[in-house]
Amino acid sequence: MIKIIRKDKLSIFVFTLVFLLIFSLNVSADLTVHFIDVGQGDAILLQHQEGDTVLIDGGDRFASIEEKLISYLTKAGVERFDAIIATHPHADHIGGLPAVIENFPVDAIYDSGRVHTSQTYENYLMLIDEKDIPFKTPRRGDKIELDNLTFDIVHPGENVEEYSLNDASITAHLQYGQISFIFTGDIEESAEREIVETGIDIKSTVLKVAHHGSRTSTNDYFLEAVNPEVAIIQVGENNRFSHPAPEVKNRLQENNIDIYRNDLNGDIVINTDGETYTIETASSAQEEVEKEDLTESKESEEITPDTDEIEADNDLLNINQASKSQLESLWGVGPATADNIIEYREENDGFQTIEEIKEVDGIDENKFNRWSEQITI
Repeated sequence: MIKIIRKDKLSIFVFTLVFLLIFSLNVSADLTVHFIDVGQGDAILLQHQEGDTVLIDGGDRFASIEEKLISYLTKAGVERFDAIIATHPHADHIGGLPAVIENFPVDAIYDSGRVHTSQTYENYLMLIDEKDIPFKTPRRGDKIELDNLTFDIVHPGENVEEYSLNDASITAHLQYGQISFIFTGDIEESAEREIVETGIDIKSTVLKVAHHGSRTSTNDYFLEAVNPEVAIIQVGENNRFSHPAPEVKNRLQENNIDIYRNDLNGDIVINTDGETYTIETASSAQEEVEKEDLTESKESEEITPDTDEIEADNDLLNINQASKSQLESLWGVGPATADNIIEYREENDGFQTIEEIKEVDGIDENKFNRWSEQITI
């Protein structure tokens, strides 16, 4: 599906131009922004026709995601990256980046600098060091300046270790002519409030909705400051977090913001010449979006799920819900490792697979194999 938007309604020249663009169903795009469908994760490719190529995050580390990402980048004609921006160290944002780094030359990597203890983050850092790629940690007020694109960094502030992993996300604003984008990583309420209170102008045509549409993000004050026309939600189909949250979708709809989602629309591509823009999707699902929103809104009013009903199998230990003492019942798991498991799942919105528990400090292949058939998510 292709949707074409006129930006300057008062200009006769622009009106005529847009009419011709509608007739041809194409905008002469200088900049193309791809919101790649990588399931429950983020991956955003920016390509300028004169050569600037940027990747913001790289989805999760699963082989199927890595294959999809590398295939997409190759088909898009990517040969190298001027910059990779890793918003924060959660696996669903950096897990696929090692595969990207192995397949494409990279001029520089911009990272939040927020340290994480996961094996995924450690592997990512080791590969960057091995490839001798410049590693930079921009802070609020800094710019990432390429030949044709300039990203203004609006978050995080200097003391990055004081933020949670999500709130440490690099948040970048891109102004391209009259069209603007804000890329938010997984920032949550406190980071959104901090950004707004700085007074930095974050008004944007396109909002990359933070944290996959979680209820912890996209608060009223942040949405008012951004005032977007379009919201893009990078979210996986039938994800177990129930993202995007009904209240976030309702908030976007109440503000007459067009919503696009990877789980319903597939890959989402925005083309812009700096004055107008088009939105192309792999599938047209806007009617389904509206129907789903109405249904979920009603269901959220009528149903309050009991956490005791979430257990997938009463005979298995749910590692996303188990108490510290229950985790200690697993072979080789003591109090410290149980604390590590709980900390990891809180920081990462839970485990997406049972294998992911091997990312936790203190869990090796041997321990996992001892009780892999005793656990579930």
